[in-house]
Amino acid sequence: MLLEKITWPVEDSDDEDFDLDTTCRITGFLRMFMETASSGTLAQLLTFWVGWEMLPPELRVEISGGTLPTSSTCFETLKLPAHFKLYMDFEKALVAAIKSTGFGLV
Repeated sequence: MLLEKITWPVEDSDDEDFDLDTTCRITGFLRMFMETASSGTLAQLLTFWVGWEMLPPELRVEISGGTLPTSSTCFETLKLPAHFKLYMDFEKALVAAIKSTGFGLV
């Protein structure tokens, strides 16, 4: 249900420019995380992403140059760093981010 609500990054966006391979790798990692996570972890992710466990009409994903996943809860945007090369590293960072606080700030 979460996956259906996501507006994924597009190549023509005004955001920081990352190549298509990087964007596909990072968004693929997020999709894999969401498909394999428990319902409790998904609830924590949603709380980190938007500030509460209630699913909004739309969720946004951006690729960023940061070091850890962050969120902009007011804009319902999850910002994922582009530097991850391995899913294992991405997963560890995302789990650490969503468990570190319940309101999208790291």
